[in-house]
Amino acid sequence: MEVTITARHCSIPDIVRDRMIRRIQRLDRYEPRATAAHVNFEVDSRLRRVEARLDAAGGPPLVAHAEGPTFRGALDRALDRLERQLKRRRDRRRRRRAPASTRGAATTTEEAAP
Repeated sequence: MEVTITARHCSIPDIVRDRMIRRIQRLDRYEPRATAAHVNFEVDSRLRRVEARLDAAGGPPLVAHAEGPTFRGALDRALDRLERQLKRRRDRRRRRRAPASTRGAATTTEEAAP
């Protein structure tokens, strides 16, 4: 997966950059068809903003925003939101492809009369 980092009006510490790359690569377990990830870091007065976007084949891109007093906190919050979206997408896909008996459809069973 290709990871692109953009920093606006700031510089990103190497520790945050390494953490971001490790966490994004772990998202492969939820969406193995992910092709690219774009992470934007921005400083606005006292707040640090992070936007994470994940492009995957077969669906629209997933986007998560977060802000906080530090880049690490904002990054963790944004990637947690992105992970939650990926889990929800995976669960929906699994439910759609599951047989009718496992989707909660009513099954009829007739009891034998004595």
